[in-house]
Amino acid sequence: MRPNHLFCATLATLALAACGGDQPQQDTLTVPTDSTAVIRSERTRNIFHNIPSPMETAALLKKAGADYDKNILNDVKNVDNYTSASKQALNLGIYGADLSYASVFNNTQESMLYTSCAQKLAKKLDVNNAFNEEVVGRLEKNRNNRDSLLSIISETYWHVDAYLKENQRDNISALMVAGGWVEGLYIATQVANRHDTPELRQRIAEQRLPLVDLMELVKTYSPDDPAIGSVLKDLDALNALYADVTIPSGSSTVTEEGGVATIGGTSPTASLTDDQLKTITEKVATVRANYIN
Repeated sequence: MRPNHLFCATLATLALAACGGDQPQQDTLTVPTDSTAVIRSERTRNIFHNIPSPMETAALLKKAGADYDKNILNDVKNVDNYTSASKQALNLGIYGADLSYASVFNNTQESMLYTSCAQKLAKKLDVNNAFNEEVVGRLEKNRNNRDSLLSIISETYWHVDAYLKENQRDNISALMVAGGWVEGLYIATQVANRHDTPELRQRIAEQRLPLVDLMELVKTYSPDDPAIGSVLKDLDALNALYADVTIPSGSSTVTEEGGVATIGGTSPTASLTDDQLKTITEKVATVRANYIN
């Protein structure tokens, strides 16, 4: 069973800052039209449904014998380097994923550093009331309660996503989701590189599902937007590597339990060959390096 949170919130998308702040240098992101709003919302929901939750990922990492490794995360010192709106949006998702990873391992000091990074980027993007003082206070109060902390992170990113859509800035939200998904896949492949297990390979293989929805989401924006076009090219390249990865069909269903979407079923498991894992690992590392540098 899989709760609908973002792995690294994206495990999609997770925790941020008060309104206002310096405006980013514009590369300018296109304003969407209402005609595609429903499609975009559905694609985003599908992406989140198919991403492992932080709790599930924590169990997989623990079973694999993995320890917390801050070296695989985006350096917090990079946060001030992101001056364009597209870079800020991508790294808002990336830092959200890193925040979830740190929280999974109960590393409260690192969690607060990544909270600060997300807060800075949200402020630069003028995301009102995402990560206001109330949210930061809740995070601080629950810093030693991993379950509550991850729940607050996920909830906050949902609020960011909703705010951006309401203010016709859901192209920024799409880049945030893309950044979070890429970082989540990057973290999973880096962990698998050191602690390979069948379960972790299965989760990496299953990312073909949200990748398809993510590509369809990005395609609803103008390809003339350089940031959107670049991200779509990256996703296309990753999708090509997933072409021979088979996700068996079966009886998987999405249900609601206590207001939280849950995926369950008895489908045969997906898997990756050594060559498939290697090529996906190398490509996502290249894509991610371009986003954080």
